[in-house]
Amino acid sequence: MKTKILLTALLTFLLVTGKAFSNSSTLFIDVMEHPSKTYIIEFDDGNVYETQNDIRIDNLRFGKNGIRIYKRSFQGSRRNPRNFQDRLIYEGNLNVPRNSIIKSELAQRNLFVHSIRPKRANHPNGGRAFGMNQRAFEQLRFSVQNESFDRDKLEILTFVARTGNFNSRQVAELVSLMSFDSYKLKFAQEAYRNTVDKQNYFLVRDQITFISNQRKLMIFVSTQGPANPPRGGNGRRR
Repeated sequence: MKTKILLTALLTFLLVTGKAFSNSSTLFIDVMEHPSKTYIIEFDDGNVYETQNDIRIDNLRFGKNGIRIYKRSFQGSRRNPRNFQDRLIYEGNLNVPRNSIIKSELAQRNLFVHSIRPKRANHPNGGRAFGMNQRAFEQLRFSVQNESFDRDKLEILTFVARTGNFNSRQVAELVSLMSFDSYKLKFAQEAYRNTVDKQNYFLVRDQITFISNQRKLMIFVSTQGPANPPRGGNGRRR
């Protein structure tokens, strides 16, 4: 029972940590009025940012985000303020898509969203797709390695594959942790849907031992539609 509880806690951590990274978005706010003022940006998840110019906020969670923006006024000089006062100038909600860049404008006590576009699918360093956060991936790999049987490894991996993202190199490494081709193939098929660089899935195929099962995987991939091709950023957290 204790083992099951610990496993559940680990999977929850992997889900939250991995998806928070892979699905993070960036918000740019162009401050049209008084761009030299200090602004405080507060989200309903408790994160607070402070900036003295145009605003950039990274690692936004996807979905509906409550947001409040305050303009800070100082008494005395900015370097030696005697006191300050925060005045609420905007309060509302911002719908954040996964892995997106949102460009907006703060003007006339309103936040106007001008564009939303997806982030690049590949990591700028070497073209490696993001996939799961590395810390979460290491935790997952450690947990899988501690299981003795492929069926138990597959149970963990299937859960994470259905709720998080991988890149092809990560899937290939996890496939290599299992001994039998039947389990390798099942996980490779399950992980394909949420793999962020499907065009590199040949790396996964190479971890499957028998040519017949490699072919089964490639036939499965070919029925899932075209692979996603690669596509072609401050606020200060307090």
